[in-house]
Amino acid sequence: MKRRFPQGVTLIGCVGIPLVLLAFTAVAQGNVVKCIDANGNITYQDVPCTAGHVGRSVELPQAEAREDTSAWEAAARDARVVKGMPKRWVLRARGAPAEIRPATISEQATEVWRYSAKDGALLVGFAGPDVAWVRDESAARAAAPPSAGADAITRGAQNRRFVIAGRFCEHVFAEIGAADREEPLASPADAAGAPTPAPAGTRYTYEPKAGDPQMRTVFSCVGGKVADVERTVVR
Repeated sequence: MKRRFPQGVTLIGCVGIPLVLLAFTAVAQGNVVKCIDANGNITYQDVPCTAGHVGRSVELPQAEAREDTSAWEAAARDARVVKGMPKRWVLRARGAPAEIRPATISEQATEVWRYSAKDGALLVGFAGPDVAWVRDESAARAAAPPSAGADAITRGAQNRRFVIAGRFCEHVFAEIGAADREEPLASPADAAGAPTPAPAGTRYTYEPKAGDPQMRTVFSCVGGKVADVERTVVR
C-alpha cells in the first residue's frame, strides 16, 4: 500500500496492513529506509529501496518516558523512605539528615545518611542518587541526652544545600534558622497592569556564613512550601 504526502514524501507498507499500524511497527523495530527516486521524491518504507532509487536506513529517535513519581509522593507524605527513592524525595520525606558520611565496604553503598529518632537512628544507604537500603539502628548513644554539639550538627548554615522546592517551610526553618532578610512577594500583574490574586508568599534571603561561607541562598515560601530556590556564589 502506498500513500502520497505533501512535498513528494511517500510512506510504503505491505498490502492489507493499515498504514498507521505499519508505521508504528517500523518505528518499534527501527527498520525504516529513506529512498529517493530520479525525480527527487522521498519515500520512507520498511523494505529495501527499488532499483534506481538511492536509499539509506534512518534511525528514529526513541520516545522519552516520563518518570512515575506517584510511589515517591505517597511515601514522602507518610515520611517513609523506601528502596529506589531518589535523594530529592528522601529530603521531602525526612528533611536534612543529622549526618552524611561515606559508606564502608561492608555497607555496599556510596553514601550513608543518618537521621536521629527517639527510638534509635534511621540509616539510609545510597547507591549513586537512589536509595539502596534503609535500616533502623538501635544504639546506646541514641538513648543518651543530646549535647549542645549534636544540636549544632543538625541545625545551621550547612543544611542550606537541602533546601529544595516542595519541602515544608517550617521544616526548612528548623534546620537552617532565621533568614537575614524577608520580604512579601509581589502579586503578578495582568495584561492591563492590574494586580491579580495570588497566594500569600514571602521571599527569604540567607547571606553567607560559617557552614556555607560562599553561598547566598534565597527562596520563596508559598502556601507553606518552598516554591523556588536561588543560590549565588559570593566571593
